[in-house]
Amino acid sequence: MPNLSHRRGLPLAMTVLLLAGCGGGGAGDGGNQAAAPQPPANAAAPDAAPSPAPTPAEAVSIKASDPGLSFAYGWPAAAAAIPELDQWLRGNADHLRREAAARARNDIAEARKSGYDMHDHSYEETWSVVADAPRLLVLQSEGYVFTGGAHGMPVVTTLFWDKQARRRLGPTDLFDTARLYATIRPAFCKALDDERAKRRGAPVDRKAPGEIADFVSCVDPAKQILLPVARRGGGALDTVRLVIMPYEAGPYAEGIYQLDLPVTDAVMAAVKPDWRAAFSVAP
Repeated sequence: MPNLSHRRGLPLAMTVLLLAGCGGGGAGDGGNQAAAPQPPANAAAPDAAPSPAPTPAEAVSIKASDPGLSFAYGWPAAAAAIPELDQWLRGNADHLRREAAARARNDIAEARKSGYDMHDHSYEETWSVVADAPRLLVLQSEGYVFTGGAHGMPVVTTLFWDKQARRRLGPTDLFDTARLYATIRPAFCKALDDERAKRRGAPVDRKAPGEIADFVSCVDPAKQILLPVARRGGGALDTVRLVIMPYEAGPYAEGIYQLDLPVTDAVMAAVKPDWRAAFSVAP
């Protein structure tokens, strides 16, 4: 599954209320009547109300229903507070809803032709903050999509937001990815087998008869979802996370494998120079 900073606005409605003060005057007693003294142009009116403080951004949750479809999509306040990112997320939600609704309509039509009942589709995805560095906001989404089959599939997406450039980035903007994958492969393979052993209750046996090769061998880290994470707080990126979707490293029942590897000096060397200040070697 490709990294998205990496995947796919609802229009934003803004109302601006302009208040203008209007004054009127009557005729004076004589043409030589002196005008009343006026306050300086930059003086505040004595009865003027103070400007209201900006309203803090709140998390956004969009829920909608279409024929044959239940749709939900949300993102945190940290993302909603960035206008360009908020707009992109709204547009992405609209795009995903339209795609899911079109699939549901097509399946309804096919079900009617074939004379069987169709299970309603669903799409759910919620973003959360996994790193909020001074220059970079990293989001990871989790969700679920069901299109009427034997079971649904989980959704995992990533998004890297450069706060200075005000744009989305991809892993290759942050890392020399070839060097990174070569560096982390031994630790990645060990972490994967350790997690497999926990879930299966026994060490991985690559020679066991009947084993599916992909479920006992090390998968290619370059084909997995990659993102930097701040595990210790404070904003510094101290962890490299790889997410492996079902059927890649194990059967569906084992779910998603999420492996967190510490940033080491060797990993730091694979970070592009312009971004090294955002990372921290884990103790």
